[in-house]
Amino acid sequence: MPNTLPQPRRPLQEVLDEFGPLQDREQVSVAQAEAYRGRLPDAMVDFWIQHGRGQWRDGLFWICDPEPIMPVLHALFAGDPEFDAAKMVPFIRDAFGDVDVWHPEFKLISLNMNLGTVTTTDITTKVVEGVPPFDDDMAVASAVDASVFDFRGWVDADSGEPVFDAVRRRLGPINADQVYTMAPHFRLGGYGVAEDFSIGGFIEYLSFLSQIGPFTLQRYVGPKQGGRGAFGHHESARTIGHDRLIEN
Repeated sequence: MPNTLPQPRRPLQEVLDEFGPLQDREQVSVAQAEAYRGRLPDAMVDFWIQHGRGQWRDGLFWICDPEPIMPVLHALFAGDPEFDAAKMVPFIRDAFGDVDVWHPEFKLISLNMNLGTVTTTDITTKVVEGVPPFDDDMAVASAVDASVFDFRGWVDADSGEPVFDAVRRRLGPINADQVYTMAPHFRLGGYGVAEDFSIGGFIEYLSFLSQIGPFTLQRYVGPKQGGRGAFGHHESARTIGHDRLIEN
């Protein structure tokens, strides 16, 4: 009889099956990748060794080199009572500067750099009835899958429509060291529309975004804790670097 047992999921295989190999691929040496073993789930370290780093969806998402981003994280989280940037490893970013970071305790930390928010997601604990918890390998893979399959990047603040296709058509593609930069920025009075974007340096843009105003931690409130809807909601808890919310 054929084997009808469900086959174990292979971390990151689904995104490869759907979108193919990374484009603009940069090879990662075994020594470079192994330096992150124990700091980042094995699934991502092994992926770097086998597939390198690069982009999917015409440059909307990049499996990224953590090292250049770390000074920005150290500056952003300096003096924070809860988050230690030394334990963080960025692993994927989008074309507009938003970054997903792995942390051994909080698991996934999402930095919405353009909105100035920080959220955490831990799906290694049971959060939905009937769904078994993920291990760390599937947790990091699920973050990549969720981005590449579903996320649309920055959306027009007026229409709510994604701007990536229009921005890319007008400006052309970006490389691993670049990002689509917004000027005037949305947080400084800009409109947040496709016409406001140009191409600039990725790390330089992150540094700028980390300094234009305080970042806010968005706490997850589950249904059992009074969260809205079937899956709960996020609400502003405090300002990064402080134990409370402060004025902009």
